[in-house]
Amino acid sequence: MKLRHHFRDLQEWKNQGLTIKSTSSDCAVKLFDSALTQYVGWYDDDIGMATTVEKMLAEDPNFILGRTLSIGLDLIGTGTSIRRDSKLNDELINLKQLTEQRKSEIEWWEFAHVQALDLLANGNMAAASKIWEQILSHYPTDMLALKLAHDVYFYLGDKQNILDSVERVYSKWETSQDPLQGYIHGMYAFGLEEHRRYGEAEKQAKLGLQKIPQDAWAVHALAHVHEMQKRTDEGIAAINGTENDWKDCNYLACHNYWHWSLFHIELDRPESASSIYESQIGPKAKKTGNMLDIVDATSLLYRLDLLFPKKYSANHWQDLYAVCEPHFADHILGFNTVHFTMACLGNDRPEKAEELLDGLRSVKSADIIKDHWVDITEQVLQSMIDFKREKYQCSLDRLMAIKNDLLKMGGSDAQRDVFNQLMLVAAVRARSNDVCRNLLNERQSIRGKDVVVRELSKAMEQC
Repeated sequence: MKLRHHFRDLQEWKNQGLTIKSTSSDCAVKLFDSALTQYVGWYDDDIGMATTVEKMLAEDPNFILGRTLSIGLDLIGTGTSIRRDSKLNDELINLKQLTEQRKSEIEWWEFAHVQALDLLANGNMAAASKIWEQILSHYPTDMLALKLAHDVYFYLGDKQNILDSVERVYSKWETSQDPLQGYIHGMYAFGLEEHRRYGEAEKQAKLGLQKIPQDAWAVHALAHVHEMQKRTDEGIAAINGTENDWKDCNYLACHNYWHWSLFHIELDRPESASSIYESQIGPKAKKTGNMLDIVDATSLLYRLDLLFPKKYSANHWQDLYAVCEPHFADHILGFNTVHFTMACLGNDRPEKAEELLDGLRSVKSADIIKDHWVDITEQVLQSMIDFKREKYQCSLDRLMAIKNDLLKMGGSDAQRDVFNQLMLVAAVRARSNDVCRNLLNERQSIRGKDVVVRELSKAMEQC
């Protein structure tokens, strides 16, 4: 897949207001542009993002901004960390030393990127985002700063800044000649959707797709709009009709298939959702080991189990557990950890889920993570374990206590909805009918009489 054929040299970057002084190599900055494009577009081109980065650093091993991108890509994927990967830690140390040595030679914004990267690497995403915002206040078309901030706000569940960060620079991008300009619309659309500004979100997503039909993030934002407005048939038609455009965006394709599956569940076609898992989501998670793919796979199976226990998932949990197991000690992102826990519980290994919880508590006590997701994640993990051990009232009580704080664990409204569903099923099984009724009414006011409301209303009546 190749969406661009010309990449910017040093003069072209300068002409667009971004002077790069940490390299004198036109070839290196062109490869930087290529790698950045693949990152923003969620795809590998003909040689792939990893090889592009390797070639870039081979052209100039001392290219500070390029090395920042290289390490940043490893970290933002949340599949590794400097705590777990000594080589990555050494790379960061060397980059910081090089940056200090060359501080007087490089641009302020290049130096600031290294500062933000250091904070990101050391478990302080919120502080890193503040530096990216400082960069954007001076250089609003710095796509690297904008995209890293966008991703980090997503991980932090910071809905306000997911929107505000893009909105602050949108007018500059509207008139920009930057070749990545078209991607701003999908990013803006997602922030608007998370604030329930669905009409504006749909407009932006479609505008982005007019400019870049292969923009998988714009497709994704539109799928969110269709889901939240319960325009299910329209959602399936849109995602099916554009599949050939986004399916090669290998870093997000699995997630779009996940949304496709949710539409089928909503239409009382869980067997179709299961079929998409078997043909797309499960194999992709197993092949890539990417965190988002793993989250998609575990989340879908867990949802199917909540509504249709073991009917569609039983043959898949063991394979998925094996994919997750190498990451049990990561504790890089709470959202990842809760999905690893789903794999443990789905595979009937609650003792492994307990080990995950103990590991999280160790990270918490060591003050390794500075961001706020740790406390919420701890409670969610315990509630899931309680649910597995049929302590339904305990599970419900824990979830109700943090119900309004689940946002802090990160992810989108659609992704976090699995915990709302867990809360409802726990209420049904605990026979807490008043609580269940209130939760169902609340859900119906937002999502209408969706499949969860329908299935659990029936289940409550049968208790």
